[in-house]
Amino acid sequence: MRAHPLGVAIACAVLTTTLVMTGEQPAHRLRAASAEPTDGGAAGELRRLANQSLTFPAERAMYADAASTAWQYIARYSQASTGLIDAVPGYAYTTMWDVGSTLSALYAGHELRLIDTAEYDRRIRRVLRTLGELELFDEGAFNKVYATRTGSMIGSDGRPSARGYGWSATDIGRLLVWLRILAVNQPQYRDAAAAIVGRLAMDRLVDDGYLQGEALDASGGLQRYQEGQIGYEQYAARGFAAWGFPPRRALPFSENGLVVTILGQSLLADFRGRDRLTSDPLILMGLELGWDRETERLAEQFLAAQQARYRQTGRVTLVGEDAMSDPPHFFYYYSTLTNGREFALDVQDPRAAVDEPTWVSAKAAWAWHALLPSAYTELVLRRVAPARTPLGWASGVYEASGKSTGTLNLNTAGVILAAALVHARGEPLLQLTEPVEQNHAH
Repeated sequence: MRAHPLGVAIACAVLTTTLVMTGEQPAHRLRAASAEPTDGGAAGELRRLANQSLTFPAERAMYADAASTAWQYIARYSQASTGLIDAVPGYAYTTMWDVGSTLSALYAGHELRLIDTAEYDRRIRRVLRTLGELELFDEGAFNKVYATRTGSMIGSDGRPSARGYGWSATDIGRLLVWLRILAVNQPQYRDAAAAIVGRLAMDRLVDDGYLQGEALDASGGLQRYQEGQIGYEQYAARGFAAWGFPPRRALPFSENGLVVTILGQSLLADFRGRDRLTSDPLILMGLELGWDRETERLAEQFLAAQQARYRQTGRVTLVGEDAMSDPPHFFYYYSTLTNGREFALDVQDPRAAVDEPTWVSAKAAWAWHALLPSAYTELVLRRVAPARTPLGWASGVYEASGKSTGTLNLNTAGVILAAALVHARGEPLLQLTEPVEQNHAH
């Protein structure tokens, strides 16, 4: 399963701003998604926005401004000693998923000219050097959590540990996506990226066509388990496949996908249970790797289901996974389908049942509008405006009140920066010119 920061409530001052969106329909769009209004207040708002859409120059400026705000987090919470970035303010730890977001932020920040080439090169090489030196869990793969200041492994108790406590193959898959983007798009980092991949025991991470996690149990014994659910599994598997280690049964949605209908849209449950169909894996695939037709259809219907909920309830809806200031879990998955429940929450603790908080994800808003822009995604961008602060973007706004969640975090910054770059270019970030040689032993 995904590894996350251990959880801490963060209080942040929030500067509420309003995005002003006027003009004509953009001529340059990565995707085209239509809004079909129906009767009612929600439909009326969508009609109004459709007639008051953005000119592309105004939208481009809006994304540049959003990226500049996101960069404030990167500038403030980077650790010079390792190149790593704190997952949330006041919490100097990181996961491999977070390291993927670190590379995303640095890469996009440089391409958007928020950082000059010399500084970018210094930062990237520092991160790559750190990844080449980190101690591995059980000599197999990166531990779930590391200290950003020292690079030391962290145990399940949140303290430095000589052994660590396990790895997340899903998190490592995100890291592999970003190492591949660097290796292909910036060949000066290819050898360092490949050396990092070469440190991993791929025969333990990929087995029987699936991603495999390993972790210590309560008695200190080593447990091995299949890792990943629909969405996250396919995204992470593409990272492994990009380096020639395809988890063949984890790559297709059809292997364990169970078609379900949510508000008139055909979405996927996970045949194995523990559904967690949320924005993040879909938008990351779209921004970083590009969608194949199967994924694009799922993405379109996934977004349409959220728009349908807005029409039905009047609540602007855009789900995601996010760090939050809400105890006791501090990290929540808000999904269209969670453990058989529609538009519900999940947390890392499988024993917990939670109903709040529900929020509109800021990073999902910027990403979806870059990928499938419509009057509805413009409406969502307006809704998340209060999540903007002088120090970066909070994770979003609460559905009911529209107030900021108040929690800044690395993943929000990394995704917004990548979304701004994809919006500017009109294409995904990884453009492979030749197929990766695959290791058929896995």
